[in-house]
Amino acid sequence: MTDKIYERRSYLKELSTTVTDSFTDNGKNYIQLKSTIFFPEEGGQYADTGKLEYAGKTVRILNGELIGNASECETDIRYEVDAPIEAGTEVYCILDWAKRLDRMENHSGEHILSGLIFSMFGYNNIGFHLSDDEPVSLVCDGKLTKEQINILERRANEAVRENISITDSYPAKEELEDLSYRSKIDIAGQVRLIIIGDEAEPLDVCACCAPHVSYTGSVGIIKIISSASVKGGTQLSFLCGRRAFEYIDHNLELLKSLSDSFSTNAENVPGLVDKLRDDNRSLREKLSASVQKSILESVRSGEHEGPVVTDFELSPADLKNIFNELVQVSKGYTGVFSGSDENGYVYYAGGAGLDARKLGEMMKDKLSARGGGSPEMIQGRCASKRDDILNFWKTECQNR
Repeated sequence: MTDKIYERRSYLKELSTTVTDSFTDNGKNYIQLKSTIFFPEEGGQYADTGKLEYAGKTVRILNGELIGNASECETDIRYEVDAPIEAGTEVYCILDWAKRLDRMENHSGEHILSGLIFSMFGYNNIGFHLSDDEPVSLVCDGKLTKEQINILERRANEAVRENISITDSYPAKEELEDLSYRSKIDIAGQVRLIIIGDEAEPLDVCACCAPHVSYTGSVGIIKIISSASVKGGTQLSFLCGRRAFEYIDHNLELLKSLSDSFSTNAENVPGLVDKLRDDNRSLREKLSASVQKSILESVRSGEHEGPVVTDFELSPADLKNIFNELVQVSKGYTGVFSGSDENGYVYYAGGAGLDARKLGEMMKDKLSARGGGSPEMIQGRCASKRDDILNFWKTECQNR
């Protein structure tokens, strides 16, 4: 079995070892190593990457995964590489350290949060995913209020500042029954525990296979970005360490840009944004009323033959009012379409004494329309362009 040195020495960046096996599977090259610093994909965390150097050559480690029978404690690790290496080759391993450190900071931060969620609120972590491109997520099996999440974040960062030790332990099988720890499931083989703080009174104890930082201070900062209710529980999205700093720095730059645009202090920006939103809503309501009035006047004066197609975003109530007016003055099918050629149109359509559903079938076939309704009126969305809609009415609906 591969010696998993990353478990005992998570800060080791380079290592000399030997390729013990080399093979291909589905056109991909794989190797196994005598000892390794490369963590495989496991437990919600991606595999380490890096490179192997030997005889003036360099081969990239692309991925790592467990193989074998976990239920019988017979698992090992294989690594996908970008070129074959013969078994027996002595290689020098170099870890992609920046990526590993980011993951250790965020995974250790997750343990801090999960341990505190359990001790403070009695909820268990039932889901975890560590992505390099998106915030880290964890799901607990209870509802957390906004106030509780704020308290949790403050307490987690206090734990970071206290610079508590993070150690691992490998208790015997018979010892595990008397120990209290998270992720207490039936695991074949040796269980590895990650302990945050003093073993007599730890902040958290959890079964885990991944590398971690040695002290909570190395996590740097823990920032909870968002929360959502999921299946009776709560999902938290957060970032730690460098990624948290970059997130906060980016948002502060955005806030500064906004405050500069408004020529005001940052603390005044939310109020100004609220005022702009309210002013914009009021202006749109006034403009919508004006546009609706203009369209209705043109309909009543007989200026419209066929449907009304406008690039102004009308409300459902406006669309219904205009449609009702069109039906009264139109012979045959008519309709009102609101939208744009780029994004499509919302429509209300039909005709006095006619079955609007038949019109819907024609629109579905000719205009890529979606929707439905009653014999009196149909409504939905249409993906065709303005000219296509008007041409459809001339060629298909003129005599109906």
